[in-house]
Amino acid sequence: MTLVTRLTVGFLIVVICTISLHEYRQLDQAQGDFERDMDRTHLLVATTLADAVEQVAPHEGIEGALQTVEVTNQRRHGDLRIRWVCVPGRLDVPLPPRACATLGVPEPLTTTEQTRRFTLAPVHIAGAWSGAIEVSESPDHEGQWARAHFNQAVLLALMTIFGMTVAAFVLGVWLVARPTRALMDKARAVGRGELEPDIQLTSDDELSEVADEMNAMCRQLGQSREETARQAAARLDAVEQLRHADRLATVGRLASGLAHELGTPLNVIEARAGLILEDSSSEPPVQNSARVIITCTEQMTKLVRQLLVFARPRTVELSSTSLDGLAHTVVDLLGPLAALRKVTLATASVTPTPVRADGVLLQQALMNLVVNALHACREGGHVTLTTGHAHAPKPNGTTPQDWSTVSVADDGSGMTPEVKAAIFEPFFTTRSAGEGTGLGIPIVASILEDHGGFLSVESTLNQGSTFTIHLPVESKAA
Repeated sequence: MTLVTRLTVGFLIVVICTISLHEYRQLDQAQGDFERDMDRTHLLVATTLADAVEQVAPHEGIEGALQTVEVTNQRRHGDLRIRWVCVPGRLDVPLPPRACATLGVPEPLTTTEQTRRFTLAPVHIAGAWSGAIEVSESPDHEGQWARAHFNQAVLLALMTIFGMTVAAFVLGVWLVARPTRALMDKARAVGRGELEPDIQLTSDDELSEVADEMNAMCRQLGQSREETARQAAARLDAVEQLRHADRLATVGRLASGLAHELGTPLNVIEARAGLILEDSSSEPPVQNSARVIITCTEQMTKLVRQLLVFARPRTVELSSTSLDGLAHTVVDLLGPLAALRKVTLATASVTPTPVRADGVLLQQALMNLVVNALHACREGGHVTLTTGHAHAPKPNGTTPQDWSTVSVADDGSGMTPEVKAAIFEPFFTTRSAGEGTGLGIPIVASILEDHGGFLSVESTLNQGSTFTIHLPVESKAA
């Protein structure tokens, strides 16, 4: 049995009991009022006729008075009967409800038998008791009235019960069943993992409060789900980073061993090629081949050196270093290369920016960035170095802090988002084969990490790139 049906049945039982009790009391009261009205009417008729008999008897005698009573009885309505009983010298048929000796009381008497209801009013003629006027009526008339009143009460009760039952059922469906069904559908949806949309109940009652709490629960579940997903993604990223770090460590160890194994043969090859080139008796084709050998061995030597720098643990020797001084030094050192590539290399807005750093490693990092910028520019391009300060959080951090910065900006080809995301990977390069090793940016990032800083990149395709070195601000105590 549903809740609405239970509520309707319970409400119906209460209504039936209430109406039944009310109608019972109403019927009992109405029956009492009916009997009292009947008694009053009978008493009024009896006393009035008794007064008339007392007035007629002295003038017309007992017979004249009896004739008056008989005429009045003949004019009666329905089952009403009027007669003069206990008249001296006359036999009453049927007998009065009481013995004639008991009727000589000064007040009218009302009594009820099983078949009729009687009212008697004593008659006094010439100061002596002379019977009583009897007014009687069958209780069938009262029963007919009671049945009619009962039928009306039952009809009214049935109509009231039917109306209230329909109203209770409709209101129960609208106010209870409909929102309950909506809550059940929402609970099933939550069980399937569907947390949206929110359930909307227009009523302002307890069920709407349950709906609000369910919506709040779904929002909390959604937030917990998102947090769980973020934590799972973070764990996967951490695992992937650990795997990547392990691969890099393995590559570093292999690169270090390979660099040592290749270093001596390369030096021997380069030295022998130099001897061939210096030999004036060598044929021109032989000397050209020697130049090619020297060029290739120099590139391989440079790659071996970078592999060693990347793989070998570095000892950072911190000292007070000026970023603006390093910027001017790098511009002076790489000025010829910039002129050769017809690119303008200069400093702009260079302010005194002291830091605690390893000047040699930091100069190497800055030179790598400037060389990359020069390669990214076409003829007539510009590369600008700028020093300053910034207030920003570390990558993947949330708390901002103060940094000393030096930026390398170019107006070259720029990078796509995909290239920008991959430039920190070792051996990734966008240059042609033989022009780049893909270790420059990773080495810069590694050096800055050893200093407690980081490298940030801003780039727009065909508009240029800006690489910014962030280093901790030198404290006054240092």
